[in-house]
Amino acid sequence: MGGDTNETGDKTADESSGQSFTDPTEPMLPTASDKTAWKSIYLAGACSFIQATQFAIFFASMWPYILTLKPDVKQGSFGVVVALYSVSQCICSVGFGWWSNRIGQVRLPLIVGFLIMACGNLTYLSLQYWPSHHLYVMMAARFIAGGGTGNMSLLRAYASTASTIKDRSRAIACVSGGIAIGTMIGPGLQLLFAPLGADGINVLGLTISIYSSPALFCLILNGLGLLIVKFAFEEKYIIKHENDVKHDEENGEKTAKKLGNPDFIAILLCVFTRFLQIFLNTTTESIGSAYLMMMFSYEKEEAVTVNAGIHTVSGSIAATMFICFIFTKIREYVKIRTFTMISLIMPLAWLIATYPYNFYSDNVKIMVNGSHADCDLNKYSWCEDQKTINQYVYIIGYILVFGVAFTFMNITVTTLFSKVVGPRPQGTYQGIYQTAGSFGRMFAPIIMSYTYTLYGPSVPWLILIVSFIFLILAWIVLRERMVPFGEYEPSKAEHSN
Repeated sequence: MGGDTNETGDKTADESSGQSFTDPTEPMLPTASDKTAWKSIYLAGACSFIQATQFAIFFASMWPYILTLKPDVKQGSFGVVVALYSVSQCICSVGFGWWSNRIGQVRLPLIVGFLIMACGNLTYLSLQYWPSHHLYVMMAARFIAGGGTGNMSLLRAYASTASTIKDRSRAIACVSGGIAIGTMIGPGLQLLFAPLGADGINVLGLTISIYSSPALFCLILNGLGLLIVKFAFEEKYIIKHENDVKHDEENGEKTAKKLGNPDFIAILLCVFTRFLQIFLNTTTESIGSAYLMMMFSYEKEEAVTVNAGIHTVSGSIAATMFICFIFTKIREYVKIRTFTMISLIMPLAWLIATYPYNFYSDNVKIMVNGSHADCDLNKYSWCEDQKTINQYVYIIGYILVFGVAFTFMNITVTTLFSKVVGPRPQGTYQGIYQTAGSFGRMFAPIIMSYTYTLYGPSVPWLILIVSFIFLILAWIVLRERMVPFGEYEPSKAEHSN
């Protein structure tokens, strides 16, 4: 009935493919298409921007906020707060992926994800009402919010299956661009709340300050995301064509063409690159405000404002570059492997230039009573010998790395990854790629915050420098393997192995 079965009772092509291709008037079910669904892909990019913004917007103010509520907290405990977001994201990414495949759509998991994020933001907003449990409530808030963003990999997977092979790299760049721009602009949006100050204003018993307002703003973003998914997002997938099957002339049967496996080494290198990129990004975000306060003698509110300003400039540069890549032909002149190397060398150069070498003459200032600026000798024994660096080198380098280098990396590595995977459903592979970033967000705040607490910024910087040197050498050695699916020809030695 209704085209669900043929005369022999067999399933139709739509049903056997696992997709719920039905009447497009059904608001919750996907439909078939033979053209790239650009409208829904752009909306997927908007949703990814909203989700990434909610991750990043808190970083400029979380550390000063928890210091205000719990002055004796150490950087190591704060690292756990940051890591819990990614722990839940890793767990829920698997659950959302399984659920999406089970029901044959991404719309409903997206809606549930936005609702979970809203619960996390409400919990964060309630911090002011828990005088004895501030740290644990902040942990719970970030854990809940991270679970809601577990569906982010579905957006990238959707872009890969709602676009033709020709349009795939541009489509994935739309979603990746949304994630990257949201991550960069998120902390910059903190500038909107700077006029509220630490005391803020009281509305119906709720104090809205420079510290609590991001949660309220994110609740508005949650509502916007729900409206987009519910009323504007039309889920479509590319239908199979005759050239996707092979014909058995003797038996008159059609079977799907079987693709060979993608290059595991190339995939692994892309995945590790993503991990290290997010590892560096999360390191600077999790210790960023504390670093500015310690290294350059900023007070709490000043550190929030400066941090937000840096991210605003970086995010504006990133947004401009992504728009040019997606909507102009400049992408035709971007050589993927060359620009990948440039995007790896730039952060390495910045890390080397901002390392606090022992031969520097100036030490950081020691904190005095009544101030949160400078280095707290009561908490950190290394303050007495800690060297200071040039703040302009740090800030300008930060903008170049996160505004320019990481924008190139988000475009080139993500595009290359999709091409290395090849013309196949990419949900599982994109999930692995997303999980690599989640692991970076999970381990960076724990490892780097604790090493920062014990040894100061020298050890975290050294770990990152060594990691980037190793990664650059890996790209040089494996350069020939980093090509689209089917173009790499193993050598005879590799065949014999």
